[in-house]
Amino acid sequence: MALTHEHRPPNVEPDSSAAMQLVRRVADNIHSGRLPAKIFNEPGVYDLEKQNLFSKVWNFLAHESEIPKAGDYVIRTIADNSILVARDENGEIHAHLNMCRHRGNQMCKSSLGNASHFRCSYHGWVYKNNGDLVAVPYHKQGYGDNLNKADWGLVPVKIESYQGLIFGCLDDQVESLSDYLGGFEFYLDYYLKAGIDGVEVFGPPDVWESNCDWKLWAENSSGDGYHTPVTHQFGFHLGYFASSGATHSTGHAAHIAGKGHGIGLGETPGMPPFMGFPSDIVSELDESLTESQRQAFSPVRTAVGLVFPNLNFLSQPFSRIPGENGVRFCTMRQAQPLRAGRMRMTSWCLVPKSASQEFKEESYRAYTLAFGPGGMFEQDDMENFNNITHQLQGSAIRELDLPYVMGIDQQQVPDYPGPGHVVQPYMNDSNFRNLWSTWASYVSGDRATEATYDASEASK
Repeated sequence: MALTHEHRPPNVEPDSSAAMQLVRRVADNIHSGRLPAKIFNEPGVYDLEKQNLFSKVWNFLAHESEIPKAGDYVIRTIADNSILVARDENGEIHAHLNMCRHRGNQMCKSSLGNASHFRCSYHGWVYKNNGDLVAVPYHKQGYGDNLNKADWGLVPVKIESYQGLIFGCLDDQVESLSDYLGGFEFYLDYYLKAGIDGVEVFGPPDVWESNCDWKLWAENSSGDGYHTPVTHQFGFHLGYFASSGATHSTGHAAHIAGKGHGIGLGETPGMPPFMGFPSDIVSELDESLTESQRQAFSPVRTAVGLVFPNLNFLSQPFSRIPGENGVRFCTMRQAQPLRAGRMRMTSWCLVPKSASQEFKEESYRAYTLAFGPGGMFEQDDMENFNNITHQLQGSAIRELDLPYVMGIDQQQVPDYPGPGHVVQPYMNDSNFRNLWSTWASYVSGDRATEATYDASEASK
């Protein structure tokens, strides 16, 4: 029997007004270091995120190295929209909604592949990989002159790129990608210019789902060094890390105020410059990075950063033989919300294009062991994130506030070579306050609220 509105259990329909009040509560209080626990697991908040956040921001779609040849394509997601990213026969990259314009059927059902054309499995409409509608069965008999194929191509999605990263946005009025990143490119280059030829994706992405609210993961991914000595304590004892618990907090936390992007740069005193890269790549970094970037990044052990709202990069050395210097790996990860309290993770391994095959394979093994879906540190994190997501559903717990006061009175680091708001040590809530303020400004539909955070940080 169909479930009528009268027979629905209570609280099935999200209360959008209550959710909006909750979001505004975040905007009003995060500058003083308080965050309501109720924003996690809240269906009304998730609906607002789909409408006001993911539909308005630049979302990572793919790396160009995933679709190197004409006809190559991948299927990606923006919120709950399936996106087809393809390189056409002339080498140009396009993104479209993955739906047939006739009745809305999913156009392409494979997650990746190569095709010059896509044919709908329902009525057989055919599109070129540039999105043009080129064939309609029984066109003359069924439509006569009443269907102009040029009007019914796949729906395009606006795209822009930076250093091989392809971003898409559902809002044609969005600011440029450069303005959106707001100077965070300085820090992205550490991951994307590892060598004179840049980086490439090594192997297919890993994909898994988790009962975790994506916002918990995003916060951690913008530079949470505080959890490492506890959550991953065994890594110190067994020699997997190039640091100790006593030195782990050394480093910097940086963010772009009002933009949400943030990075934690952990340093280990006495560590060789760019440790974990082979010597030839270290030499290439002298060419690919600017002097300011080399000054900022050469002492970095761990670099964990977030392109707002949900694209993370993590680079660090990892030793498969405890106690040795190990090999540096870089993972790029994206957490897509599936509903309130559940997300899908997609994880890639990035390697320098110019590196030897031996280093690429060793780096991939280190990535898999550390942060693949079965990786020892990934399992640690997801256990915590899943537990927190479940715990915050409690009727009493969800009404509490959480403290975000670490480093709230700290001054910026003077003369730091990189842009943004930079503080010490690496363990700090500064990036998180900026992330939550930016999140609230989008989800509330009022970007003016970002000024609340900017003014409060400038006064410290």
